[in-house]
Amino acid sequence: MARLSTGISKLDKKLQGGYPAGESILITGEPGTGKTILGIQFLHQACVEGKKCMMIATEETPEKILLHAKMLGFDLEPFFENDCFSVMRVLEMRTSYTGISTDGLYDTSSMHLDDLNNLTHLIEDDVEVIVVDNIGTFSIGTELRAFRDKLETLTYLLSVQKMTSLLMMDGTAHELTHRIAEYSTYGTIKLMVKENPYTGKMERFMHIPKMRGTEISLDPIIYDITDEGIKLSISQGKKD
Repeated sequence: MARLSTGISKLDKKLQGGYPAGESILITGEPGTGKTILGIQFLHQACVEGKKCMMIATEETPEKILLHAKMLGFDLEPFFENDCFSVMRVLEMRTSYTGISTDGLYDTSSMHLDDLNNLTHLIEDDVEVIVVDNIGTFSIGTELRAFRDKLETLTYLLSVQKMTSLLMMDGTAHELTHRIAEYSTYGTIKLMVKENPYTGKMERFMHIPKMRGTEISLDPIIYDITDEGIKLSISQGKKD
């Protein structure tokens, strides 16, 4: 199975080389667990490897995303300027789409974006890597069955087009939708903050309960958020 590097060497090893190519992976976690950073590192690595990438942002502005990435040492601006990386703005629901503006960002004015299914119509055919941050926004005011059906349609269409995607979902929306998103995606990575029973300290943990076609350990992985992005623990107290 072909893999795409996560942008984190130790996580690549945990996943037998990276995320399964052409599949959708669900990333869940509460605010502050590093979901967006995980997406940024993946996008940057894919851009470096020459893949055309896109972020669909429901919360942050493109300017903030580019600034955040640059502060972490993952400068996406050169790829943005060369049209290898684009950002679609979906900050408000029930807005619409016209095309790409002169500043290279996606504008909105004729297609409703409160429907997950419409997103695929806005993605250029040559895009290979996508990060949606976050799909929890699309569950607001949507019946549970309808949300699952739309998410399954989205992941199917992305897979048919051989696009590798990370679908971020905040922990609250994930629980309110009874975690049904896990059934619609190829794999799931959960980010969490909890007390380490061995140290008695609050630490960040990464759990990979599902990744099809991949031998994974169910043991939680300690990680940290540094000024150079997410770093996984090799052992207690040591990060890489």
